Amino acid sequence: MSDIYSIQLSDGPGFPVVVSHALGLDHSMWSSWIDSQKGQRPILAYDHRGQGRSKLGLHPLDLELLVDDAATLVKDWKQGPVVFVGLSQGGMVAQGLAIRHPSLVRGLVLAHTTAIYAPAAQAAWKDRIATVEHRGIAAVVDLISQRYLSEDFRANNPQFTDALRAQILTNDAKAYVANCQAVANVNWLDDLKLIRCPTLVLAGALDMGATPAMAEAIHHEITCSRLEIFEHASHLSPLEQPEKFQRAVSNFLDTL
Repeated sequence: MSDIYSIQLSDGPGFPVVVSHALGLDHSMWSSWIDSQKGQRPILAYDHRGQGRSKLGLHPLDLELLVDDAATLVKDWKQGPVVFVGLSQGGMVAQGLAIRHPSLVRGLVLAHTTAIYAPAAQAAWKDRIATVEHRGIAAVVDLISQRYLSEDFRANNPQFTDALRAQILTNDAKAYVANCQAVANVNWLDDLKLIRCPTLVLAGALDMGATPAMAEAIHHEITCSRLEIFEHASHLSPLEQPEKFQRAVSNFLDTL
């Protein structure tokens, strides 16, 4: 897959894991968690199309294509069925992978994500897309950072906020818009009942974009799931509360 950048960042005797990142970021958002897992399990990280080091490619971008990318990566890795850990956009890809390619997935972590957007949220996505098309990424970087990190965390950790903003600003506007359109059209809710593998659903109590209610809707439809809500986190709990995220995911992996 010449368009998709991927890298194995850990090895070990545990179940193989693939990590899938949030919109506008890249695989480096998982660095802290991967460091906590070094030597325990094989971990493959990759960048979505048009983000990080991956190319947008020539095909029209939608979630089906992103799911196909993930399926191809898992097959080419040849580690057998994986635990797929997805956050935000990555969580949408994870849902689709488990629905469309169940034999490739032995477990799921669906963090800070949704299975469908209400009409009001879809309208907000259209506004963001129009803003980026006319004014570029810089016009939405404040909005994104405010949604990704809670107010207290931003105030107390300016270095993380600055790094996040810098990474968002590296996005190509055309590729970012294409990914926004894919995300805005997510519609897995009616098919979630098809997911039969153990699933951990994670949410942040302060998350305005992927609310606890959205996480509860996913949890309700996946019979083999459990839900955990981080009280003081917004959208990026691996950055805001790395110890709690590491503990929640590690405990889940230990049950598989």
